[in-house]
Amino acid sequence: MKLNVLTAAVLTSGVAMVASTANADMTTDNHGNVGYDSYDECVMAVKDGSAQFYTPYTYQKPKMQIGESSVKKMRLSEVMIPKAVVNSNNSKASNYSAGACDLGVGQSNGRYGVSGALVGKYVPIAADMPVNVYMDKAGNPVRLSMQQCDNHFGAKFPTPIMNEAKEKEAPAPDAEVAITEERSLEPVVVETTRVIRPAKYRVKEVIIAPEDQIKRLNTANGTVIAVEDSANRTVIVGQEADAEVLEETEISQTFPVIRVPDNNGQQPIVDPSISK
Repeated sequence: MKLNVLTAAVLTSGVAMVASTANADMTTDNHGNVGYDSYDECVMAVKDGSAQFYTPYTYQKPKMQIGESSVKKMRLSEVMIPKAVVNSNNSKASNYSAGACDLGVGQSNGRYGVSGALVGKYVPIAADMPVNVYMDKAGNPVRLSMQQCDNHFGAKFPTPIMNEAKEKEAPAPDAEVAITEERSLEPVVVETTRVIRPAKYRVKEVIIAPEDQIKRLNTANGTVIAVEDSANRTVIVGQEADAEVLEETEISQTFPVIRVPDNNGQQPIVDPSISK
């Protein structure tokens, strides 16, 4: 009888130790949101149904950043991750059908991330979480945020969870045929000079370049742009005019229009027409 009592005590202790180990790597903040020490632990919790998905507790309207032209409200599961993002992250998932396990980050660019207790932890995000999908001029998604609070994720796109069943069932893609892709060009006003009377702006120079060769950089003096030339060199070309300046810019004038070639180098460096 004593042996049975002792065995029961050992078993009870063992169960307590397992439960303690299972919860040791989970952190809970004051709002009931949780985070895990590793991505794999977070994914495991989501798949076994024990995860508590993140719930926003503040409210903020959407706020677009440089390079974003529109915002659309969607469910996370409705968002297709851009191929370039999938490739750069070596991710096996191109969608959020299984949700996300995202690295918690703090405040940046005037928006919060997760609560301080979850910064550095992997936070489970539900597939049906409402999100803001920020688009570029071509309508391509470039960034996501939590819809209710506009809080940002660990990166422009949260880290997805791979839905193993769907990945295995997905048929092999058809063989790709080499197609010459039409590249859209984006005009960028490099510098403007204001004329006091009338209160208008005159364009000094305009650069027209493929969108994927234009980089915008935030500096202490405002936003500047860099353009990659055919030799894959990046050159800072000057300050970018904001929306208010562009609305009051005179276009009945003569100014240089520089056309940057795409990487095959077939476009002319300078547009023959320099007047607008």
